[in-house]
Amino acid sequence: MEKQFDLNMYLTIFDGDKPPYEICLGEVKKEVVTFGRQSDCDIVLDSEYASRVHGCFYMLNNRLHVKDFDSTNGLVCVGKKVNDQPMKDGMYVRIVGKNKNSEAGVLIVFSYKEHTEKWSSVDFSKGNTISIGRDESSDICLNHVSVSRRHAIITKQGNKYTLIDNSTNGVVINGKRVSKKQVLNEKDIIVITNSKIIFQDGKLTYVAVRKGIGLSAKNIIKRVGKKKDLVICNNVSLDINPGELVAIVGGSGAGKSTIMNCISGYSRPTSGQVMVNGVDLYHNFDALKHIIGYVPQQDIVYDNLTVYDMLKYSAKLRLPQDVSEEDLESTVNKVIDTVELSHRKDALVKSLSGGQRKRASIAVELLTDPNLFFLDEPASGLDPGTERSLIRTLKGMTAAGKTVILVTHSTLNLADYDKIVFMGLGGNICFCGSYREALKFFEVDDVVDIYDMLSRETGKWNAKYLATKKNSSNSNNYDNTKNRNGAKRGFIKQFGVLSNRYIHLMLNDRQRMLLLMVQAPLLAVLISIVANGKEFVQYEMTKSLLFALSCSAFWIGILSSIQEVCKERNILKREYMTGLNLVSYILSKVAVLGLLCLVQSILIVTTFALLIGTPEKGVVMPSYLEFLITTLLTSMAAAAMGIFVSSLFTNADRAMTVAPILLMPQILFSGLIFTLKDASEIISYFAVCRWSMEGYGTTANLNSLQLKMQEQGFFMEHKAESFFEYTKTHMFESWGIMLLFVVVFSIGAGIVLRGIKKNS
Repeated sequence: MEKQFDLNMYLTIFDGDKPPYEICLGEVKKEVVTFGRQSDCDIVLDSEYASRVHGCFYMLNNRLHVKDFDSTNGLVCVGKKVNDQPMKDGMYVRIVGKNKNSEAGVLIVFSYKEHTEKWSSVDFSKGNTISIGRDESSDICLNHVSVSRRHAIITKQGNKYTLIDNSTNGVVINGKRVSKKQVLNEKDIIVITNSKIIFQDGKLTYVAVRKGIGLSAKNIIKRVGKKKDLVICNNVSLDINPGELVAIVGGSGAGKSTIMNCISGYSRPTSGQVMVNGVDLYHNFDALKHIIGYVPQQDIVYDNLTVYDMLKYSAKLRLPQDVSEEDLESTVNKVIDTVELSHRKDALVKSLSGGQRKRASIAVELLTDPNLFFLDEPASGLDPGTERSLIRTLKGMTAAGKTVILVTHSTLNLADYDKIVFMGLGGNICFCGSYREALKFFEVDDVVDIYDMLSRETGKWNAKYLATKKNSSNSNNYDNTKNRNGAKRGFIKQFGVLSNRYIHLMLNDRQRMLLLMVQAPLLAVLISIVANGKEFVQYEMTKSLLFALSCSAFWIGILSSIQEVCKERNILKREYMTGLNLVSYILSKVAVLGLLCLVQSILIVTTFALLIGTPEKGVVMPSYLEFLITTLLTSMAAAAMGIFVSSLFTNADRAMTVAPILLMPQILFSGLIFTLKDASEIISYFAVCRWSMEGYGTTANLNSLQLKMQEQGFFMEHKAESFFEYTKTHMFESWGIMLLFVVVFSIGAGIVLRGIKKNS
């Protein structure tokens, strides 16, 4: 045990129905601070659940620990009994009896005053309602961008207190997300983004974390493979203090990105526990994700938007719905200034340099003002000068109170980091400490030498490090089956923002848009070249032309959509983790691509009508409109198929190679080249062009047209085909089935994308 408590270490004690009070551990002037009911304890408790000498606080390895002295009711931390528990800023322990909500229980919250504001209290003396929110008029004002203006209210009815959640990003009580309403019990802990509120005796005591957030990872193990037999992160434990700049380094296969993904919430570990200011990350991910920023190695920016527009769309998706346009623009401009891109705010992202693109990705995450920031290989591909500039920016963020953790393979600027984590082969941790401590630990003069030492003797250094860091705490594994539901944001608002962004992206990609617009009439022109003047008179020629039109409609739909999801998969995954509604996302794709298909359909059908013509009349409306509707539904069904296929791939080029393969079944099973019967007829039910041909053939009344041999004077009966019944029922049936294709493929894409945040 070590003697000295830090003067910034405070305990806030909620004892029975007594008013909460604070104790500065540094002022006690003892090596061990005891607590219990006995009068000679350093902290005397009144609770009937406390033993005479219940436990103590002490220092070990520069860290505060709480220890239970085999008491009757023990100590509870994060829902589990503990014997000896290291404490991080914001962590709390309980002393409870059988009735966990009893007023007689004790709650002790540890805080490091250098990083938090003072505890404040508010009661119901002014009325029966207490408001919580970002608005300055709120009874409890929490000034964080992820807090809604009117985030929640607590109402009093007699002796019953009820919390009502009105927010975008949610409220967590005792580690569980509130579903609109929840009755409060004594000493409930309410978490809203980075703030804690304690309910006791009809009063709310609260504190907001203003500066960096600390993180503690215990016994993190990550297994992959079908049988989960390959360990890529092996029992790693880390302690990261608030406001630190931390580098995770190591050779290839050392598990650098794996451990960072596990402690950031980006990828779930197989076992282990991650605590963020004393709150379990995976049990409370829904509440904590708004104070966590994550920049993956791949850029999470759209090439065809300006820096300002890209950030504004991201802000509309991530910030609470009640943020005003003025505040939203102010937030966007602030983060642009923070990452030093003010002079490039109106430039397209694709015109930025590598370092500027990385800054733009960082800016996306800064929109929600995260206190805990993760970056995967941010310096990858950057020249030394640009890398130094980037590290300077990140260092400035820690000075502003953020905790920044990054993976890097570069050794150029390691002396600038507050802490360095060296990982060895197989995901084994070999060192965690400062630059000077690393040189001393490995007995070298240059950190470059450490890489070779780790690759040759990982086991040796792992054992040496673990021997110097005895882990006195128990391993509390989180429940791997816990759900992490996204914050419930406005479906309609997200649909509008996503649709506008998608339209903006398409219009800014002028070369591609021009290509998509030109190909539609060009295909109609090519079809007209093979026409012989007997269209809508001769059966064979008419059927062939309509088949060409059907395949063209399918092609323009599939070509427009087959790369649209996979090319932005990294962005989609990050936005999904921050609360993106997948239904809104898919519907925005369908809606915008439907608009594109409409324009293309008008171009191709109009060109077709001008050069070739249309039948004299349709079944239910003018033939031109029927052709247009059939073309639109064909291309939309193909576009929806493209969205589904695109969701299956992670690489846009690979997805594109599938497009011709998807066209082949349309040709084979449309009913033109081969007679459909038995198995081929069953397969044709799943071919879009089969139903497209039925629609076109019905409008053209193919069954009434002359066969080529009849035209040449041969007597031959033209047997009517059921495919082309000239009835309203048959026309609506063909249209309905193509519309069903749109729905089914859209649902399929949603099902596939639901697994986008699962581990690989």
